[in-house]
Amino acid sequence: MNIFKNLNKEGKTVILVTHDSKIAGQCNRTIKIEGTYPPLN
Repeated sequence: MNIFKNLNKEGKTVILVTHDSKIAGQCNRTIKIEGTYPPLN
């Protein structure tokens, strides 16, 4: 996580995909995606 945090401090955008809420909790911003696309029948 320190590598990602340092990159972000340098002004770089970091996109991290995780299922771990502890990791997500360390992020400045989170977007929760629910469901599937395209919708499954």
